[in-house]
Amino acid sequence: MINQPMMAEAVVTDYWRARLAEHCAGGRALPRITHMAFGDGGHTGSAARPAPAGRTALFGERLRVPIAGQSRPAPTGALLEAALIATEAQRGMMFSEAGLIDAEGGLVAYRTMAPKVIDAGEIYEVLIQPRF
Repeated sequence: MINQPMMAEAVVTDYWRARLAEHCAGGRALPRITHMAFGDGGHTGSAARPAPAGRTALFGERLRVPIAGQSRPAPTGALLEAALIATEAQRGMMFSEAGLIDAEGGLVAYRTMAPKVIDAGEIYEVLIQPRF
């Protein structure tokens, strides 16, 4: 069963801003965004944790999946897509945070969300739009 795509706006991290500034100043090329990470630490009780730009990792990363698609819906926008295909081993796992990860393992953008419990056999399409 394929669920409705989950669309989430994410905060671009200080790590990525620093990499962008370095690149613009003639430094290293930017690494590609290659994965979307999911974790269970985006909530404490019933309250969402803040998603500050200073985050360097998810609070409680549980898994990473490859980016399935990328697009640029606006001149200053990007949209990245991943498909989380739930296995029997992941049944009952909850995720309440997601992040975009670059090829060097850096956290590019971060988002907390309402907790979602995974059911085996379901496919969750997740779209993250970094907030520039």
